[in-house]
Amino acid sequence: MNNESQVLTKAPKEHVSSTGWKASIGLGGSLAIVVGSILGIGIFLSPNIVAQHVPSAGWFVAVWVIGGLMALSGAFTYGELGSRYPLAGGDYVFLRAAYGKPIAFLSGWVALAATFSGSIAATAVGLAQYYIAPHLPAWFSDPFLTFGIIKISCMTLTGILLIWLFTLINIVGISFSTFVQSLVSFTPLAILALAAIWSLAGDISPVHVGGAVSQTQSTQGGGLSSISIGHLGLAILPVFFAYSGWNAAAYIGSEIKDAERNLPLSLVLGIGIIIFLYILLNALFLKGETIASLRAVPNVMESAALKSFGAIGVPIFITLTGVAILGSLNSMTMTGPRVYHTMAHDGMLFKRVGKLSKTYGTPVNGLVFQGFWASLFVILGGFEDILNYTTLMIMLFSGVTVIGLFVLRRRYPKVNPKFKVPLYPIVPLFYIISAFFLVILLAVMDPKQIIGAVLITGLGLILYYTIFLRNIKNGKTCLKKAGKLSSEIEFHSNKQHQ
Repeated sequence: MNNESQVLTKAPKEHVSSTGWKASIGLGGSLAIVVGSILGIGIFLSPNIVAQHVPSAGWFVAVWVIGGLMALSGAFTYGELGSRYPLAGGDYVFLRAAYGKPIAFLSGWVALAATFSGSIAATAVGLAQYYIAPHLPAWFSDPFLTFGIIKISCMTLTGILLIWLFTLINIVGISFSTFVQSLVSFTPLAILALAAIWSLAGDISPVHVGGAVSQTQSTQGGGLSSISIGHLGLAILPVFFAYSGWNAAAYIGSEIKDAERNLPLSLVLGIGIIIFLYILLNALFLKGETIASLRAVPNVMESAALKSFGAIGVPIFITLTGVAILGSLNSMTMTGPRVYHTMAHDGMLFKRVGKLSKTYGTPVNGLVFQGFWASLFVILGGFEDILNYTTLMIMLFSGVTVIGLFVLRRRYPKVNPKFKVPLYPIVPLFYIISAFFLVILLAVMDPKQIIGAVLITGLGLILYYTIFLRNIKNGKTCLKKAGKLSSEIEFHSNKQHQ
């Protein structure tokens, strides 16, 4: 019997994570993280982009429903994966269990080089560009230093400042960060939902949306029957980004109390709340608009607030949306370093990234590492470029992760997790088909994004086989006495829930 097997046989009934995390987050806190991750800049900037690709208000609403169902199917699948492996790290842990270290490493590498850092940068830049810059003189947006593709302005510096502000908040501690997350997630969510219901109360039956639909159909024709598959995909892309973050709780599994139950609950409840809110908000955005007029609205929230509540409502709702976006920024900043920390404990990243602060108990080095990388994105790219690149990588690797559930169910048929995907295999198949359809579409429409994805993935493979594979062979992981991550994964792979 080898040492790893001895670790397994001696494992206590209630398995304790060997990576140092303390389970301190309840269902409310994990739900706030999911809601905050999703309710960000996408819902406030995407509607007029969606309107560019749909022929009617009916299709406009339908696209948001389709995107919501896609995110919900992903949440159900990640819920079962999280119930099977309630560990910090999310995709990295799931892919490690399903495919082994090389694919898992690529997922973690992409999380650092694209998905988390890119999402953080896109959110920070979008907030500075669309919510701060319009209220300041032109000098705020104009670059004062240009060097090749590097353009530095007060706007980019503001984005970087926001990144480091929330990096600092998350360094101070998970409890403080979770409190901030609950405050900036649930407050704007509740007020926006109530305001939308109040505004639509006079025609909350399908009269309002139906009126917009019939008005658009009368001028453009087509209704729900005249949209090409290409335009449908292009409309769903920004919607998918608006729903991204539905898997946030999966990255902090080791820190959630009773994670095998609360992790999937927070994912499914979180995306359910957001779908409801998004449909309400988009109905509000359509109020008094046709699809043609919606395409020309630069800030849909500002326009909706003005129509529904007058001039006094505009600053209130702009402030609320800004707070919601800050909540998204905080949530993404919090969850990303959990992936890097898990990788370091598996020998897949530099050892320092896997160290928790003795003072705060947080992954300080991982947070700082992520902050620098996200700041680099802000300097090198504009909002749209970061958005497309990030969305592509999220879809690609989340699709591969969902396929992993089929692998794990087949490999470990006796495992009976507390949460299982309903309507299996239809639900995960729907996500897989949708995700890869969008990946192919984006590759055709914007080939440079695929080139970037291939280059980043190729660099990840080079790093794995030239540097980090040596760490594994030489036993250079952050864990010494506690055992390796493989023992954690094998423990949960063979655990039969009663």
